[in-house]
Amino acid sequence: MKKMVETAQSLLKNCLEIKKDESILILYHSPYQDIAAFLHQECSKKIFNTFKLEIPDKFYKDNFTNISKFLGEMDAIIALTDPSISFWDSKIQANQNGTRIICLPNITDSSFAKLGKTNFKRIHYLSKKISDILSISKVVSLTCPNGTNLSIPITTHEGFAETGLVNAKGTFSNLPAGEASIVPETCDGEFVVDNCSEMSKDDPDKLVVHIKDGRAVRISGGTSAKRLRQKLAKMGPDSRNIIEFGIGTNESLKNSGNPLEDQKVLGNIHITLGYYPTQSSKMNQIYPIHLVAYKSTVELRGKKIIDKGKLMLDV
Repeated sequence: MKKMVETAQSLLKNCLEIKKDESILILYHSPYQDIAAFLHQECSKKIFNTFKLEIPDKFYKDNFTNISKFLGEMDAIIALTDPSISFWDSKIQANQNGTRIICLPNITDSSFAKLGKTNFKRIHYLSKKISDILSISKVVSLTCPNGTNLSIPITTHEGFAETGLVNAKGTFSNLPAGEASIVPETCDGEFVVDNCSEMSKDDPDKLVVHIKDGRAVRISGGTSAKRLRQKLAKMGPDSRNIIEFGIGTNESLKNSGNPLEDQKVLGNIHITLGYYPTQSSKMNQIYPIHLVAYKSTVELRGKKIIDKGKLMLDV
């Protein structure tokens, strides 16, 4: 319980930098009611205008507009949901209105407890540093001990840093935080998956995603591959697009088996399969799939910035 309280206090002080005269909403699905209670308890001690709202577990963005005005009136929102509200229209509108938003999708008690020790300023620095390098680079070359080997052209896009700091109007971050990412122009090679939400722990076969021209053209392996293929089939053909490449920048995390944590571990990499919500009205019922590989070697502009999971930058 002590760690849960410490995390709640850290999010308010170090992440949101919430002020006593501001308003905050704890938005949650029922599986996360215990965490919501800890957050609400700590918020109520410091902030007069503290609200807690449970939403139905099958509450998607199409009917989220019922409370959109309420969301837009908040100074800050902490969302404990599965799936994430990241792409919901009401969340986007609230952000545009200046609301600061933290999303903790599918968060576990153990993952939440670890957040209390997060050095958000250090993560901010590393994430911005690497995202800036991505912005000025032309190609990312990737390898991992598991057999991953990818080449990703990135000339026309800018890097993005997810830092966990949500202290300015209209800012947003997922937690756990810590990644530098970019949208690939295309992508070719093989991505061998160490962890993803569709991974079967009992599967002895490697899960391998074969990528050509920015699409997952073949997915091989045992039970895990079957589960991933079935998930993508439900989402439609566009779900096989590679829409993001990311590098973990969080030094305080270790591989836990939770893909939402593992993708943020310093030196791990991930690619994201899916599409953006404007491309399909079904986005309110699905969300992109993150595939994680451990201890990467990342080469940019002819230099290794990460070597087998170890940071090579002088920072």
